[in-house]
Amino acid sequence: MGIYETMKKLEELRKKQRVCAGVPLVFFIGLFFAIFAQASSGISRLAPVIMLAACAALIYGFTKMGAYSKEYKALYKSTFVTGILGEIFDNVFYDWEHGFTTQAVNEFGLVKLGNRFFSEDYISASYKGIHFVQADVKIQYHSSSGKSSHTTTYFSGRMFVFDNPLKKVFSVQAFSDNFRYRAGNPAGFKMNKIELESVDFNRTFDVKAVQDIDAFYMLTPHMIESLMMIRNRYGNVGVHFSGDKIFVGINCGMNAFDGDIKRPIDYNAEREQTRKDSLVIINLIETLKLMVDESN
Repeated sequence: MGIYETMKKLEELRKKQRVCAGVPLVFFIGLFFAIFAQASSGISRLAPVIMLAACAALIYGFTKMGAYSKEYKALYKSTFVTGILGEIFDNVFYDWEHGFTTQAVNEFGLVKLGNRFFSEDYISASYKGIHFVQADVKIQYHSSSGKSSHTTTYFSGRMFVFDNPLKKVFSVQAFSDNFRYRAGNPAGFKMNKIELESVDFNRTFDVKAVQDIDAFYMLTPHMIESLMMIRNRYGNVGVHFSGDKIFVGINCGMNAFDGDIKRPIDYNAEREQTRKDSLVIINLIETLKLMVDESN
């Protein structure tokens, strides 16, 4: 399928999904007439028929809407994401339907696990010799009591795992002050709160480590500066240094590599958006200077 045919197909799917999105209105109109029919003794026998038809329309509409959305998403990803990732990174594996598992995220040591978990847009690739994996992640805790229910979002954003060729430590966590619902150490060890020499950093980040010396070994002046830059750029971040990996969670609600089915598609704009989403990965690698062999 050429790009012209692809764009045409995407627009057709977008319009079909939009039509189906209006089905709930049909349902409520049908429900209104069913109630009216029930209240009118002369046509009360039509009420069950109207109600049944309205419910059938609702089920059909939501089913078709979901099917069109999934088809649109698959075509969008293959057109605007897969190819561009291959242009920017090496050894790319991309699975938009799946992400990290709950077990993997638990082992990252970034955020508590709730009872609702969603993850997609899994990417495994490398950039300038540094291997990474990333995915969108949403973690929530839902509770209900009687007629009331409440959902708390623990995390909504992107998580990354980078190879760390620089230094290896047991376990050091650094969370920006606004990063809530933080995980404890995944291995179950007691962690100590660490104060560093930088007053600004201590005000902005909370640092914990299983072994105090690891925090001072890992959080050099360069790394402190890097984490401050990442915090200033993305606003809400958690980082866990463990072994030869660096786990990063950006908790700011962004969904990467997604198109907006609600608006007409623009070829150049969509390609540019994918590049911007990819640049987050590059920015983290370059800001942390993972390609540089530091001795300090």
